[in-house]
This record gives sequence, structure tokens and C-alpha cells, in this order.
Amino acid sequence: MLLVSAFVAARVFCLGRRDIGVETRSRLFRQVASGIPLGIAMLGFHALALVALDVRELDLDTWANTQRLGLTALKALVIGLIVATIEETMFRGILFASLRKATGAATASVVSAFYFALLHFLRSDMKPVAADVEWATGFRLVGDALAHLPNLDLSSFLALFLAGVFLAHIRMAFPMGLGYCIGIHAGWVCAIKTAKAATNGVPGGNWSFLIGSYDGIIGYLTAAWMSVLIVLLAVGMRRFYKAGQDTPEGLANESH
Repeated sequence: MLLVSAFVAARVFCLGRRDIGVETRSRLFRQVASGIPLGIAMLGFHALALVALDVRELDLDTWANTQRLGLTALKALVIGLIVATIEETMFRGILFASLRKATGAATASVVSAFYFALLHFLRSDMKPVAADVEWATGFRLVGDALAHLPNLDLSSFLALFLAGVFLAHIRMAFPMGLGYCIGIHAGWVCAIKTAKAATNGVPGGNWSFLIGSYDGIIGYLTAAWMSVLIVLLAVGMRRFYKAGQDTPEGLANESH
């Protein structure tokens, strides 16, 4: 329903391909390819910090089977690309562009990030079997998921919210840069899923409060790291402006 409503908003606000951050297909693919290693590096560094703080420990059995670990990472990357393409097109593409036209970039950044984070906690404990599925089953699942929202983990929500703000800042810095958002997001998913497979949680550690219950990886430490990245991005783009660039996208054009 959210996806359908986003496309309705796109029609109402007369959004075209350029409005959602896509110039050409080839450039989109290049941006995705550039963003993936950046995303992996961002949360790969985060995963290493968790190991260094004894929040998680290496799973030696998994590391002993390098082929299995490689396949896990590849599968995580494929899943990340699928998830990121859908979510970034919806949140940093259509929703962000719609809100920016209506309320401005700052509000669009915060609101789109809020709904992006909230969506991750729409989980239902209901597991209907195929024989019990009917036309109203989906609505019951949504209702059950909404009922669980008050119990969401605050640290994980904050981490996801700031991740959404960071990606929105990428969109503001590079107006034709939806591909960067997709690539970075896919890299994040790949790093998180690979880290979960390659490490185990250490319960009762002194720094265990730094991760939340959402996936055992993200939490307050992720929120702090995303805050640093947002500040670094903002400072970097301000320097580009002062250097005489008309728009940050001008740099991207020159690089291609």
C-alpha cells in the first residue's frame, strides 16, 4: 500500500525520472557500482569495531569454510541489491522528491527517513498456512504488525533513522544520484548479513548496549557512526560549494 501511494504521489506532483534522481540507465548502473564498496566499507568498519569491543566474536567454523563464507556474502549482496532498489526508489526517489516539492529538502529528509526506519519494524508473528490465506489475510498481518510498533527497539530505530537521513543527504548533494543511494544501501545489507553469518553475539559484554535487538548488529554505535558520516558529508559538500562549484552534481558530471 505504501508503494502504491508513493506512485500516486509521483503522479500528483508530476515527478519524472530526473526528479527521483535518475538521469540515464548507464549512469545509474555506474553509481550503484561505485556505491556498493562504499556501503560495505562503512558497515564493515562498524562490524570490526563490534568485534574489537567484544560485542561480537568471530565464528571460527564459518571462517574455516571460505567457499561457504564467499557464497554467503554473494547471496547477501544480491539480496541487498533487490532490497535497496525497491526501498531507495520508494524513499529517496519518489517519496523524497514528492515531499521536497511540498515542504522543502530538510523536511523531506527527516520525514522520509522516519518512515524508512519505521517500515523495518512492521513485523508480524502470524504465520498463516497456505490453506488459511484469504483476501483479508494481508490486512490482518498489517494490523498485527502495526500493533507491535510500540515495542520497537529504540537504538535500532535511531540507527535506521540516521541511516535514512544520511542517504537523503546523498540525494541532496547529488540530485541525479539515486544510484549512489542504492549502491550504498546494498553494501550495507551485504555487510550486515555477512557479519551476522561470520560472527556470533557475546551476551553480557560491557559494550553490549551498543547494539539493539533488531538484528544484533545495528544500534547506538551505528547511530553514532551515521551521525559522523552525516557531518563529514555536510562539511565536505560545503567545501565544494565554497570552492566555486555551482552544484555538487557538477563534480559527478566532471568525473564521468
